[in-house]
Amino acid sequence: MFKGIKNSLVTRVAPTGEHLAGLRGILRSRLGLFKNDRSVEQQHELTEDFVRVLAAWGIDDPEEIPGVIRVLRLRYLVFVLPIFVCGITAAVMQHFIAYLTLALISAPCLLGILTTSWRVSVLAKRRFLPFWRWLLHMPSQILS
Repeated sequence: MFKGIKNSLVTRVAPTGEHLAGLRGILRSRLGLFKNDRSVEQQHELTEDFVRVLAAWGIDDPEEIPGVIRVLRLRYLVFVLPIFVCGITAAVMQHFIAYLTLALISAPCLLGILTTSWRVSVLAKRRFLPFWRWLLHMPSQILS
C-alpha cells in the first residue's frame, strides 16, 4: 500500500524537480550575463567616458539626465510602498507569516532602493563609479 503511495508521489513530484532544475539553469545563465566580465582597461574606459555609460543605460542625450533623475526618484515609491504596507500589516496582525512576508518583500525592495540611489548618484555627478565602489564610499558620504 505504501509503495503505491510512494510511487504516486514520486511520479507527481518528478516533473516539479525537472521544472526547478530548468529554472535554476535559466537563473544561472541570466546571472552570468550580469557578472562583471570587464577587464581593468574596459572599466577604466567606462569611468573616463561618461557618454558610453549613458548609452549603455539607454540615455541618448545628456540633456535628458534631469528628467531621468526625476523618474528614478519616483521609483523610490515603488520600492518603499510594499515595505510600508507589509510593515503596517505585520504591526497590526502580529503574526509570524506577516513578519516573514515583510522580510521577504524588504530584501529585494532594499536592493532596488540601493541600485536606484547608485544610478541617481552616477547621473547627478556625471561620473561613473562601479556599484561596489559606490557602496564602499557611501558611509563616508553619509558621515561627511
